[in-house]
Amino acid sequence: MIFAVVHYPNLDTQRINQFRRGYDPQVDLIEPHITHLQGLQRSSDDYLFLMIQEGKADIIGLHNEIYTGVLANFRKGELPHLPHVTLGVFGKDANEYSEALAAAKRLDLDYRSVLDKIHLLRIDDDRTRILWSKELSLV
Repeated sequence: MIFAVVHYPNLDTQRINQFRRGYDPQVDLIEPHITHLQGLQRSSDDYLFLMIQEGKADIIGLHNEIYTGVLANFRKGELPHLPHVTLGVFGKDANEYSEALAAAKRLDLDYRSVLDKIHLLRIDDDRTRILWSKELSLV
């Protein structure tokens, strides 16, 4: 059983989803989610992320608070949390990643959104379906 805590920003996600259709197998599972988005980065496990700039420290703090107490055992690994929107996932194919990075840069993605609510999701083990979702207001 997989759980996720996400924020769906109030923004036009058409260009992001169009890009994700080429590179992210979970594009139809979950909408783009998080807050002020600008800059691209490759993760240690070969994902292409659209990164958070403004409010990054606050989001990391919220993430760390969520994974304490009864949820402490659900925190994944010891790597620090990187607030982001996943744009794609790549193996070790450097050419595919380079092409996707160039295409993402051409989109000039730069958004602002207010983190006013989060959703707790339960996702099936195959990561193909959201089984349930609960919205929690932060205001």
